[in-house]
Amino acid sequence: MKLKLVYTTIIRPTAPYNFDYSVHNPSHYPTPLNHWEPGKLWFSFRFKNKLLGIKFTNQGTVSKPKIKAEFYYKSKLNKEYTIALLKELDYRFESSKDYSEFYKQFEKDKLVGKVLKKFKGMHGFCIEGLYEYLMIAILLQNANVKRTVQMTNVMLEKYGDLIQFNGIKLYQIWKPERMLKASESELRALKVGYRAKNFIRATKDYLKLDKFAMRKLSTDEIRKELLKIYGVGPASVDYIMCGVFHRSVLTTIPPWETKIYSILLGLKTKDPKKIMAFLDKRYDKYKAAVIGYLFMDISWKHKREGVEWMEKLLPYA
Repeated sequence: MKLKLVYTTIIRPTAPYNFDYSVHNPSHYPTPLNHWEPGKLWFSFRFKNKLLGIKFTNQGTVSKPKIKAEFYYKSKLNKEYTIALLKELDYRFESSKDYSEFYKQFEKDKLVGKVLKKFKGMHGFCIEGLYEYLMIAILLQNANVKRTVQMTNVMLEKYGDLIQFNGIKLYQIWKPERMLKASESELRALKVGYRAKNFIRATKDYLKLDKFAMRKLSTDEIRKELLKIYGVGPASVDYIMCGVFHRSVLTTIPPWETKIYSILLGLKTKDPKKIMAFLDKRYDKYKAAVIGYLFMDISWKHKREGVEWMEKLLPYA
């Protein structure tokens, strides 16, 4: 589906704001859902049953941020829709969030201070909505990068929506209703294994939730709602809470991440309980944010220079 430019506006995030660090994460596996180049981001975006192509172009600095936002669609967007759309993008990209208290408290911290200085202006972001995030989480389960990329492409080609705008072709995750029309045997034929059942059951559970009303719930209440979704466990909840709901939460350290935490924090132990105790004591409510910065630092370093021990974890960075 070819889309045309229908609306252009300027977004002015809360400073400090570093564009590239706030729209791209090298630790995310590559998908045809978005495309990043220094100073630019193209992405597909489904909102209020409309599938758009959006392009962000950096036109500012860290201290005086300015983003040119271009919106591509089949027809003109009315004012009410564009206002709601910009509000949603502000939520997904945390462009209005003020990080000054966090910086002030830890800018001189021996462990994370230098990283905060290097990445000053990095805002948290999650382009995906709850449903898209759930589907990606299923694709990531118990699979290496090559396998995940293969399954993602096959699923998008079969069920996703392809759009073309500004010289870029991107997919968007299928609608929940489309997944419910698929049979488990049909999905298994695409060689996604046990995930076939997970796609369908998680979709059914998702449709019972009100994702926008959930944003107003307390952290504990959101957690209870998420755990109702088939296949979502404690570790997945933390990822969803931090990503989709922008809550700074870290309650579980998955076994496969303890080595990374140990290296990043300069600890000798790989015991998740001891690592969590260290984070609680030193960073308290900011522990998730601190880990986010440390992960981003090592991810970008691996992308630019190559970090040997990260190669098996992020061969695509």
